Amino acid sequence: MASSTTPKKTFRVGVMLEAVQLSDIMGIDLLGNLSREYMDQVKGLSEEIDLFDAHAFDMEFFYMAPTLEPTLMTPGLRFYFKPNVTYDDCPRDLDIVITGGPLPTHQPPQAAKFMKEAWTKTRVWMTTCTGSMWLASTGLLDGRKVTTNRCGLPLARQIYPGIEWLDQRWVVGEKPYDGSGGGKGELWTAGGAGAGIHMIANYCLQNFDPKFVTALALDPLQFNPEESTGQFYAK
Repeated sequence: MASSTTPKKTFRVGVMLEAVQLSDIMGIDLLGNLSREYMDQVKGLSEEIDLFDAHAFDMEFFYMAPTLEPTLMTPGLRFYFKPNVTYDDCPRDLDIVITGGPLPTHQPPQAAKFMKEAWTKTRVWMTTCTGSMWLASTGLLDGRKVTTNRCGLPLARQIYPGIEWLDQRWVVGEKPYDGSGGGKGELWTAGGAGAGIHMIANYCLQNFDPKFVTALALDPLQFNPEESTGQFYAK
């Protein structure tokens, strides 16, 4: 995994959010709390927060859909959430793409084109819930070890038998990466929405200063993954 350093450029996060449950992508709040924009809003609230002013970094989120029209998310948020970029216009060389979980039948061609073109140019790819089945529909996960919503594992194994579907809360593996900046490509796949939030928290703790992550993201949200369920399901 990457070292715990402050990114030297704008950290760019792509979010595939159309037709997904709102909770599937809520882990982006953990990332957003590490941004310079957030730090400038909360600076001065406490001495502990101010200690990490130099750790905050520029961050940009790309919320994707086929068009810029309001997109459906649960629970009925169609008229409140608008994408800010289309799949066709979104950059391919992002730092992270987060794919939320729609119904397995949701496979717009624009999304498939984006995933195939961004797959090797984006260093870290994350899926939550049935987002892994969405990504699997492109063939990019063939031969890999991944997971999905635990209730959806039988269906995933039936539809995509060329993938090794693991019964874990989240799975971390490698993926191809030929983009700039170096480092290995990483594939993080999670089960349900709660597992996805834990997964993103663990990614942040591994890739950025843990004290900074705790002070700006975990403590303000009263979230402690060490006291929550870990990577594996309880037997």
